[in-house]
Amino acid sequence: MTIDNSNKFVVIDVETTGNRPQDGDRMIEIGLAVVRADGITNRFSSFVSCDREIPAFVSRLTGITKDDLLDAPSFSELAPDILSDLDGACLVAHHIDFDLQFLNNELARAGYDAFQGPMLDTVEMARMLYPTLDGYRLTSLADHFSLAHKNPHRAGSDAEVTGELLLLMLQKLHALPHVTLQQLEACTTDMFSGLHLCVYEAMKTARTRHYKNDSTYDIYQAFALKKQKEARMDPKAPIAFNAEHFFGMDGALASVSASFEHRGGQVEMADNVHACFSAGKHLIVEAATGTGKTLAYLYPAIFKSREKNAPVVIATETVALQQQIKDRDVPLLEKGLGLPMEATVLKGRGHYLCLQKFALFLEEIRGARQASYDEHLSAAQLLIWLTETETGDVEELNLPNGGYALWEELKSDQESCTRSNCTYFSRCYYPRAKNNARQADIIITNHALLFTDHFHGTRTLPAYEYLIVDEAHHLEEAAGRHLGASISYQHFMRLHNQFGVQEHAGLFANISVFIDTHPTAVSADWLNERKQELHSLHHEWNQLFTALQTAIVQKDKRKWKKSEVYIPEEVVDTHVFDVWKRVEASGRDVIRAWRSFVHAVKKEALTPPEETLLQKLDTLCNDLEEAQTILASLLTSEEKNQVYWAESDANQRPDRLRLYRRPINISEQLAEDFFTNAKSIVLTSATLTVKESFQYTIDQLGLTDARPECLQLPSPFQYEKQAQLLVPEDFPEIRLDGEERFTEAVAQFLRALTFRVNGRMLVLFTSHQMVKGVAKLMKPHMQDLNYSLFAQGVSGDNRSKLVKQFRSHERSMLMGTTTFWEGIDLPGEDVRALVIVRLPFAPPDDPVYMAKSKQIEANGGSAFSRLALPRAVLRFKQGFGRLIRTKRDRGLVFVLDKRLIQARYGKVFLRSLPTVPSLFAPSEELLARAEEFYRQGDDIR
Repeated sequence: MTIDNSNKFVVIDVETTGNRPQDGDRMIEIGLAVVRADGITNRFSSFVSCDREIPAFVSRLTGITKDDLLDAPSFSELAPDILSDLDGACLVAHHIDFDLQFLNNELARAGYDAFQGPMLDTVEMARMLYPTLDGYRLTSLADHFSLAHKNPHRAGSDAEVTGELLLLMLQKLHALPHVTLQQLEACTTDMFSGLHLCVYEAMKTARTRHYKNDSTYDIYQAFALKKQKEARMDPKAPIAFNAEHFFGMDGALASVSASFEHRGGQVEMADNVHACFSAGKHLIVEAATGTGKTLAYLYPAIFKSREKNAPVVIATETVALQQQIKDRDVPLLEKGLGLPMEATVLKGRGHYLCLQKFALFLEEIRGARQASYDEHLSAAQLLIWLTETETGDVEELNLPNGGYALWEELKSDQESCTRSNCTYFSRCYYPRAKNNARQADIIITNHALLFTDHFHGTRTLPAYEYLIVDEAHHLEEAAGRHLGASISYQHFMRLHNQFGVQEHAGLFANISVFIDTHPTAVSADWLNERKQELHSLHHEWNQLFTALQTAIVQKDKRKWKKSEVYIPEEVVDTHVFDVWKRVEASGRDVIRAWRSFVHAVKKEALTPPEETLLQKLDTLCNDLEEAQTILASLLTSEEKNQVYWAESDANQRPDRLRLYRRPINISEQLAEDFFTNAKSIVLTSATLTVKESFQYTIDQLGLTDARPECLQLPSPFQYEKQAQLLVPEDFPEIRLDGEERFTEAVAQFLRALTFRVNGRMLVLFTSHQMVKGVAKLMKPHMQDLNYSLFAQGVSGDNRSKLVKQFRSHERSMLMGTTTFWEGIDLPGEDVRALVIVRLPFAPPDDPVYMAKSKQIEANGGSAFSRLALPRAVLRFKQGFGRLIRTKRDRGLVFVLDKRLIQARYGKVFLRSLPTVPSLFAPSEELLARAEEFYRQGDDIR
């Protein structure tokens, strides 16, 4: 199917009473758009009469009421014209399965045959051609491509926008290099719609194009890659450091930034970072929201990098902050300095694609491998992405669920990499990322890589003397994760599936082909023996995890708990130990047999794909051996200063079991090992102090003897004018009134608050269960209140998508737990009210918290004052900081927990907040205060 006028596409969209025509749901509106090469040549839409009531939610979504259908034609009256348009056409729809089932249902009712022509699904096509987009809803795509979409959820408008989208996608498809289209042909054959026909037609026109001297693509072996920028070899100019001038009212930054605001704290922080770098000292900086801390540390970092001709490393906890630094802050700093900077993002090796592995996978799906739909779609996405990516980083991609399992197979890894012997080495993303890091002024990485590199010796980062750790309140937890270990049943199943025994695909299928071409290597009987060994190992794993489930998680059958602490020597009783020994022996046999095979056949003359196959097999053996070693450490050895626990789901299924080990206290290890690794380390965050003291952070990170410099910078915001803190005195308490009564009170208060806020509300919880309970109580009322509700675990789990949906509705409520307390930036009207449901104390049954508490108590300390309270205060400060993000923001913070005012420790929370007017009063009085507050603000606007 080409985009010339020899082909006709008919885009269809239908609005319906529901989504199940087999249960009587009917079409109530149909829209068509006829598309040819020169655009949309015909449009048609009509209401469709039906004998089915229109549900209220459908009317709210579409605006269609029963009155609209009173004089509407029946589908049988419309059918002749619709079939005339469809004659000889390719049928196109966004989620074609939905529209097609209703079209065919109405055709059958009218006495016509079902549509049998070619079809295209624009969702499938968009996922393939735009693999880095956040979502593929029609409204999202229309926004992304700036397509006018006047009436979403109306058939005519949806059909027209889908038609315009189709033209854009066909143009992109036909502009792809021939080598990419060749590979796409194999990936799209088993797609749901006729995408492969479009690829085939595009291939015919692509043969006439030449890309040898093209500035866009690098045609290399099996792939068309985006041509990489030449590395700048210009000498790096030195920089004179003067923070007051750079950040001053009439300084360099003010001259290039329209939104510039002079901030005294920013200058002070930059000077302190510079001074500590120069003196070789460590520095801890709490920079409150609005300080401008990122630029405040970037400026002295680039100065030090140029002075020493070596990169400065910046490590963050979240990907979002990494991208913000790279895409927003570094370009602004470059403009202010008036010279280019080299800043690069560097991640762990597994983030990068191995081209050699991908090339082998594409050969496999052309041969014996029976790939799944998700694998085919993911491979097609990767092929398009290779023409666009500069990094090869998986974080850029939006893969289907099964695509991430495929990524585990295709990612770069040390064991299978042949380095300079690899035919793709000159184009490999991982060594390129490392080389870019060596040449950079600034390396932006994450806490995970920082500790993996340091504690496990992966040597991804180049040597560095100066380190800045942002989001440093996460540092101890991140270090603990990397000094611990975990393993799950699912991990073993993934390893088993990579062999492909069950599906007659994967490595087994390829090794079978290998043996056919190398008959002297091993016999077919040998391969069957290996298959039987793997089946036996799979059986032993099932037995072991079932036994562990019984011994650990189900020891107290009265109540399910997410986590259950265990002591290895108590768990590994006679039965568990016997099963474990069988697992250990079976795993050892499997690894020994396959390694012997690899060693033997390496002596034969092998093709590059065969060498890659053996490398994959060798890597899989290493992965299996590592998994067995980790499992052994979690079951058979108990180390001091470690806590062991298991997690499962509410159904207590063995296949959901995961075992963990974490160090209890890592302060000594960090002090003796990590903080001595660099000349100067700067730790910064918006939340590092409790009661205006850094002592908790210093103790947790083992910095007492290092005597770091400490700097606390207040927010430049006028909280006394911009915000108020309101606590209802008549609210129930969980301890006295029970969780059910408290949950009902929260829902009731939120319903009342919506009338006063008349805008977006962020509600922060400490319990997933309570989010679901409140959302369930709120949901029936939200439509009457004209509010949209987005609740974590109810509306979805993807934080970025939930936040995006929340921001797209003027009257909306977002409910979330842990990850929503920080890291989301919602300035201005994005949040008019913040509700903190309970003070964020850690769950008392959290295994690491329990172990730390016991250790503190055993040493004569108070676990509450030294651990529980400081943690809760820091989390509370993070949550509070979601409300006021700029000098122009106004809003209210409601805390539905009387302990903030009544408990003795409540003043610790209050002392850790900026000065803000507060009121402790009955709910009705607070609601009246809220109404007055927002009315005054709206009058000002």
